[in-house]
Amino acid sequence: MTSTSSAAPTPSVPLPEGVTIAPVHGVQGLLVDTPAATAELLLDGAHLLSWIPAGQTDLLWLSPDSAFGAGEAARGGIPLIGPWFGPGRDLAMEVKHGWLRSIRWELADAAREGDDVLLTLRTPEDVKALHATAEFRIGGELSVDLTITAGPRPLELEAALHTYLAVGDVREIELRGLEGADYLDNTRGLAPEVLPDAPLRLTAATDRVVDSAAEVTVADESLGRRIVSTPRGTAKTVVWNPWDTLVTGMADVPDTAWPEFVCIEPAIAKDGFVALAPGESHRIGVTYRIES
Repeated sequence: MTSTSSAAPTPSVPLPEGVTIAPVHGVQGLLVDTPAATAELLLDGAHLLSWIPAGQTDLLWLSPDSAFGAGEAARGGIPLIGPWFGPGRDLAMEVKHGWLRSIRWELADAAREGDDVLLTLRTPEDVKALHATAEFRIGGELSVDLTITAGPRPLELEAALHTYLAVGDVREIELRGLEGADYLDNTRGLAPEVLPDAPLRLTAATDRVVDSAAEVTVADESLGRRIVSTPRGTAKTVVWNPWDTLVTGMADVPDTAWPEFVCIEPAIAKDGFVALAPGESHRIGVTYRIES
């Protein structure tokens, strides 16, 4: 799939108060600034980079070494993954995590509901393989919904919201809500395992496809907050952090930055894929809130 040019025009959509189109890290994006929250959203990849509700620090982590621009997948924020996950179910896809995150999306709608901003982006009309829309509700809480509609051919859809949550120290956080769930350990060739009946603490490189669509709470004492992730339309939860052993192979993440984030990803992946007939749609989403 060829990425859309970074110079592609933006549709003329009226912008409500608190929303502007402006450069974000040198590329075209949307800035939100309301009494409830601020946010940064790239048109490239429909990629949300930042959400800061009033009185809080940023929910999202963004690598200082990230690349930006046409065809690039920014490292951090909430990348939209699809129409396959990782190398695909048959492990044959050369482009990891699909192409939704590396094309330029179009702004389809922008509105205000009270202090909330609602932004809708869509894939360009010349993308025929499928159609996708991404909806963002930005306010005191953050909701992200990705809807994918199959094109003229059936689609075995994998998708995920690959959220990089900012944490004080990944070695000190506690993940609640996944207790006792089955998972596939992608650090050991997708070996099947079972999580303990206790909150999860990470101690090494972690890449787990957990058989759960439950609400997850990230308890972060060092930042004095809890992040609550409530998914919908999903089948799996991916938990990922490269730790010091794998971060050295990542050109866009500083070797010392791995303690600053954890990825908790609502997903339909592996045996949790969704089979779509031509023209059929599936929607996955998540709502985040930060509690002191």
